[in-house]
Amino acid sequence: MGRQMPMHEMDPLALPWGTRVGPWRVVGFRGRGSYGTLYRVEREGREAKGPAALKLAVHPGDKRFKREGWLLRHIHSPFVPQFLDEGVWRHPSGLFPYVVMELVDGEPLYEWAARRNPSERQVMGLLTQLTRAVADTHAAGGLHRDVKGSNALVRRWDGWGYLTDFGAGHYRGADTLTSKLLPPGTPVYRSPEAWGFLHVFRRHPTVHYPASTCDDLFALGMMAYRLVTDEYPPLTDPEERGAEVWRLDGPGPRPPSQLNPRVGRELDAFILRLLSIAPDERFGGRAEVAARILERAWKSAGPRADRPLFDWGTSPSPRSRSADEVRRVEEQDAAAKQEEARRAVEEQPRAVAASVQARPRARSPLWGEEMAVALVGLLLALLTVAALYQGPEAGKMGAGSGGGDIVAVGDSASAAASPALTPMRTDGAPSAVGRSMPEKPFPGQRTPPCNRVGEVVIRGGCWVLLGAARPPCKEEGKEDAYDWQGACYIPSYPHGRQPTSNPP
Repeated sequence: MGRQMPMHEMDPLALPWGTRVGPWRVVGFRGRGSYGTLYRVEREGREAKGPAALKLAVHPGDKRFKREGWLLRHIHSPFVPQFLDEGVWRHPSGLFPYVVMELVDGEPLYEWAARRNPSERQVMGLLTQLTRAVADTHAAGGLHRDVKGSNALVRRWDGWGYLTDFGAGHYRGADTLTSKLLPPGTPVYRSPEAWGFLHVFRRHPTVHYPASTCDDLFALGMMAYRLVTDEYPPLTDPEERGAEVWRLDGPGPRPPSQLNPRVGRELDAFILRLLSIAPDERFGGRAEVAARILERAWKSAGPRADRPLFDWGTSPSPRSRSADEVRRVEEQDAAAKQEEARRAVEEQPRAVAASVQARPRARSPLWGEEMAVALVGLLLALLTVAALYQGPEAGKMGAGSGGGDIVAVGDSASAAASPALTPMRTDGAPSAVGRSMPEKPFPGQRTPPCNRVGEVVIRGGCWVLLGAARPPCKEEGKEDAYDWQGACYIPSYPHGRQPTSNPP
């Protein structure tokens, strides 16, 4: 075995394989950004769950990792890597924060497009996913503030899109990252209003530009324009050549279809709307609205949308693709898809085994699901009988007699019998024999999800089986019961709610 590197010699930019970062062990290198290094890691003792991605700060105490951790924890989206863990790696030179997330085996957006010749339909689907990711970020109370091609990954084996790198993001209460007027971000993706703010307040000592959802949508438009044309529109920085198109009285950028005639009318209009000079014209700042509009266009597009978006050439160049290169990459994608299918098949037995191990203990066939439900129902039946025939004195005894074996039913019930599971007396219920199950739930009765112990769903309501009782269910001790498929059931009600036996 080789000599283990002393801690003071380790560099967060290039950790050796096997290094432990909290409970995670480095097993590979994924890439490096301006403020973090990405590693492939496994959690010690849980290697069977597969690898994850760990981003480690290259500077101690970097506040961006707190932002990224907060946003990943709060964003619930299939198009954003899932949050797994966060912590601090202790090093003699300082404390280096890290964030662990779902590992995405993908390529940056522009690299993915340059090595393939996707159809317009594929691109519309991918942009819908990335717009959904932006919408889910806004729904969580956050802003990304650095939407761009290198922060969008496309999974190789199925073309699934992910929005990544939330370190420059923002949410209410987050600490300020920089003293500059404009927040962190990439200049080419900045909105015209951000540059206008900088021009007006450039000499102000304390003001900061208040980024909004409209800024994220504008950056999304720049990214989409670059994706379908292989080039950016004129930069929005007023000092750059061609920026005059972004003035309030300017024409805006050329439509993408003028550069690439294979861009259809609806995709063309969508991108131009994202790049509107007036912020409010960008779908009112509502990414969810933008995603719905693009999704409708994507699903309703005609056969024209299935042809390749770029021309074919002898070598890759703007708006043309090499047939040989694309064919080679398509073979790699097909191999990756087969590998993913094989891995999924291998993972299935492990997942089943893990599920079995997670159970508290194995049960013999005698103690099956049916027996467990029957026992719960029998207990409930006994409690019902006690409640109905002990009368009002039972509650007093349970509340103050000190008898540990007496359990009251109602507001004074002890923890020995959960009121959520205990049927409540139906005062004034009409006398009936063999009452059949009503067609719909009673007023106030619980409705799905019926997730309390012993509950089942019948005709849109939550019901509890009365043990081994069999119809007729209108007998002594079963006043609240109804017939259903050869058994007796009582309606389940929220704790403290008086039920009604009047037919719904």
